Amino acid sequence: MGIRGRIALAISCMTALAVVVLGFAVHHIADAERERSARSYQDDRLSSALQIYERDGTLALGAQLDDATLPGPLRDAVFKNRSGTYVSGGEDPRVWAATGVGDGAGGRPARSLSVSAAYPDDDPAQVALDRALLIAGCGTVALMAVVSWFVAQRLSRRLRLSAAAARRIAAGEPPDADALASNGRDEVAELGRSVHHMATSLAARVEAEREFTADVAHELRTPVAGLVAAAELLPQPRAVEMVRDRAQAMRRLVEDLLEVSRLDAGVERADLDACELPSLVRGIVKRAARQRGVDEVSVSVEGEPRIVETDRRRVERVLVNLLANAAKHGKPPIEVVVAGSRIVVRDHGPGYPAELCAEGPRRFRTAAPERGTGHGLGLTIAAGQAEVLGARLDFGAAAEGGAEAVLELPDRAAVGLAVPAPGL
Repeated sequence: MGIRGRIALAISCMTALAVVVLGFAVHHIADAERERSARSYQDDRLSSALQIYERDGTLALGAQLDDATLPGPLRDAVFKNRSGTYVSGGEDPRVWAATGVGDGAGGRPARSLSVSAAYPDDDPAQVALDRALLIAGCGTVALMAVVSWFVAQRLSRRLRLSAAAARRIAAGEPPDADALASNGRDEVAELGRSVHHMATSLAARVEAEREFTADVAHELRTPVAGLVAAAELLPQPRAVEMVRDRAQAMRRLVEDLLEVSRLDAGVERADLDACELPSLVRGIVKRAARQRGVDEVSVSVEGEPRIVETDRRRVERVLVNLLANAAKHGKPPIEVVVAGSRIVVRDHGPGYPAELCAEGPRRFRTAAPERGTGHGLGLTIAAGQAEVLGARLDFGAAAEGGAEAVLELPDRAAVGLAVPAPGL
């Protein structure tokens, strides 16, 4: 149940409780007033009947002398020189009024004079009042439930806008400033303004960091290119090979930084065309083995081969980075499984770190036990390129141990083929 339902339910329950308490109070007060009025009326009848009896010696107004049905408590009170009223229960509830008349032994009254009237439990006026209280109470609870729902709806909407803004910030997108802008003075309005301020500050900081990364990469690109060209002109001893190797590594780092900056800027667009996915994957694995030294990789196909509409170059970029990461941080053999539009890359090493599986890859965070064996951009670029493709890239643990990365390509116009998958 959402906050709207909880707020509406809480207000409705409190209203219902208040209505019940008020209804019982009104019922009790009305019943007490009814009894008081009945006692007072019978007392007035008794006074009139007593005056007539003392003046004329006759019984009037339904008065009785020494009524055998007079309740015992009232009879005892009468013969103690006290008059009073009494409400009897049972099958025939009545309201009584009695007093003593005549002089008896010991100064006590000789006889009792009483009047009575029926006092039913289901008094029509009381029943009508209870029915009116029930209808008014149910109507009040229903009205408060509707009102509280709309009030909670407004509050929930403002909270959902703040939550949506937080999700956009987490996804690296700017929040909707108009949605968070509020002139209210309550806590929710203050929360919206705080989220808006935080979003603006974070967006500005992220943009500054992105521009800094792009600027640094562009500034490094020219001297690194010159360094690589100069290294190619040097003789071939071992020291020169090391210089050339480090220059090439620096150039790859600069190119990766430029690619990350382009992905952050959101300027990359996929160039889609139809291709048979198993054949594409086999070609990528062969080129990775030849260019990046990724060996001991097996490719298998589950089910029928599929034709998918995707960007070949970006799929290759994702898979090459996943294979390079598996070769560097995992253990052979490396397995690539193609199942429909899904590509699974497994190795038999220690597996991905828990924080990477939970939060995704971060730039300049590497799983290598020692610094200097990786800059952590490979998986970041793979995740960014997968996003450009509209694909989903998940990192987890393989069932038999090791790391497992799953690239789920969007199923754009995928067509099943009855062609058996050729061997690698």
